[in-house]
Amino acid sequence: MKILIVTLHVNESAQAIPLAAGNLKAALPEIAQKNTKLIELYPGQQAEHICTELLSEKPDLVAFSVYVWSRSLLLDVAHKLKQLKPELITVAGGPEASADSLAVIEQGNLNAVLRGEGEESFAALVNHTLQNKSLENIPGLVQPEQPEPLADQTYCPDLSQLPSPWLTSTLPLTEGCGVLWEVARGCSFNCAFCYDAKGQKGVRPLPVARLKAELELFHQRQVSQVWVLDSTFNAPPERGQALLRLLRDTAPEIHYHIEAKADFLDQETANLLAQLSCSVQIGLQATDPQVLKPLHRNINESKMAKRLKLLSEAGVTFGLDLIYGLPHDNHQGFMKSLDFALTQQPNQLDIFPLAVLPGTEIFDHQERFGVRAEKQPPYAIISNQSYSDEERQLSQKLALATNIFYNRGRAVGFFLQLCQLVKMAPSQLLSHFSTWLEEHYPELSKNPETVLTWWPKDILPCQIEFSKLLLQQKRLSACQKLLEDLIHYHYFCAEMVIAPNCEPIAPSGNHRTVTWQRNPHLYIHRFNHPLEDIEAYGGENIKKIAGMLSKEKEYVIFLRQNEEVIIEALHDDFARMLLQADGSQNLAELGRKHSRVQREEVDFAIDQGLLIPA
Repeated sequence: MKILIVTLHVNESAQAIPLAAGNLKAALPEIAQKNTKLIELYPGQQAEHICTELLSEKPDLVAFSVYVWSRSLLLDVAHKLKQLKPELITVAGGPEASADSLAVIEQGNLNAVLRGEGEESFAALVNHTLQNKSLENIPGLVQPEQPEPLADQTYCPDLSQLPSPWLTSTLPLTEGCGVLWEVARGCSFNCAFCYDAKGQKGVRPLPVARLKAELELFHQRQVSQVWVLDSTFNAPPERGQALLRLLRDTAPEIHYHIEAKADFLDQETANLLAQLSCSVQIGLQATDPQVLKPLHRNINESKMAKRLKLLSEAGVTFGLDLIYGLPHDNHQGFMKSLDFALTQQPNQLDIFPLAVLPGTEIFDHQERFGVRAEKQPPYAIISNQSYSDEERQLSQKLALATNIFYNRGRAVGFFLQLCQLVKMAPSQLLSHFSTWLEEHYPELSKNPETVLTWWPKDILPCQIEFSKLLLQQKRLSACQKLLEDLIHYHYFCAEMVIAPNCEPIAPSGNHRTVTWQRNPHLYIHRFNHPLEDIEAYGGENIKKIAGMLSKEKEYVIFLRQNEEVIIEALHDDFARMLLQADGSQNLAELGRKHSRVQREEVDFAIDQGLLIPA
């Protein structure tokens, strides 16, 4: 029997890993695995084309992993497959199939769905099908027109019995790839808007021996980054600390993306995180206890700030999450949450509109929560008794402005200084920026997704122009040049985080006749003040120090060498020589044009990879 397991990814990225499909295949009997193929799809593909691709494999059974982002397309594909090949067996699993089973079956004209964790039930389905047995007694399986109550969601009580898709080579590993790494299943919490704890409460960690073996394999295959799949890895702290020690001792060179529960952050956890290359994401969601309480969450702002400060002081990169549109919240409440979040100086602030997901408490009790939502993905709110449509639009615009100015514009290093300078709360300043965006980029209001095409280099001039206007309005123009320096400084520092190394390249021809160009991986910028002053006083009150700093302009170079960031001042002639090296001049011509640059300096630039053959 030929089996296809189909995954539609959110987009093409290092996170586009068919982990659920890999788990299903790895759990099949060996003979079935040989005839099972993982199919990966991406947005933009048409249902008809996908059907043609799938049928060309001549499958007998097609299984779909169905999530919020993939439901519409995959179930359309499933329905069309049945029309083209009625005898084909089609099944689905995943959160959407588990939470909305009968509707998913009807929408996709499926033979069945599997609710909950599917490894054991999918293997049973395959075995029963091979042996022409009835499917009725398979745990978690729901068939068309099945009466209520539906089969309970399944879960694996002993995760040690599940084979690893990585150790079995079910999922390939290549040098520099990314990995979705499951370290536990379940959640100890029961947030009303979240699906993580559904099916089985509590956390079930995977065996440490398996995790260690997987990490050793990731190390051997030179994996570059790992997304740790555990929504509360540090609950309790001892479990999280044991995991961090395992990461540090086994594969410390990998960059880890980790989700943490702020309530359980402590000094030891912060110290261990600081020993890793990692980024930590923390779900804040809102800061009003009266909003959070019905959602089974709580917050103490003072304690939260202290715990986040542990991360900051340890030098740990962290981000926060906020949700607007929550029941009992409003735009003013969202602005307060935004102010608190940005005051903590997260490296990233992800803001989402409330999605009322099937299977969650809010979805099941919309009337009690005072909300009404779409019945199809993305399950957006239609109405909210506490949040008017006008207010939600304001929150949406403010979230967009935050994403552009703060996140994509990499403003964490100077943002609070700017707020202090103009005497505005973060939300107030970003509201002004939102208005500025509407005036200068009206197309954003019609299609906010276009912001995904904006790179930091595109946002940098927006930050400069907006801040210049704001300072003029506040009669603070005397501070503008220093602010520009700070914005540029932090921009280039952020660019260095992801920049390749500057390495020398030996010329293929005669050293003297080869033409030379500036290495594209380095940046040179002329600042309004000396680098030494910017670095020494850049974190202080801008208005206070603007008149104290030297007005001497200075060129500064930013580059990476041997994975270390180098930031140094350059004398003017050497900087101009590098800036004007466009690949049209050989060494003699460079010397004639830049007579004040010593030959030793040119040799140094070549040896260090600042100049490379054109």
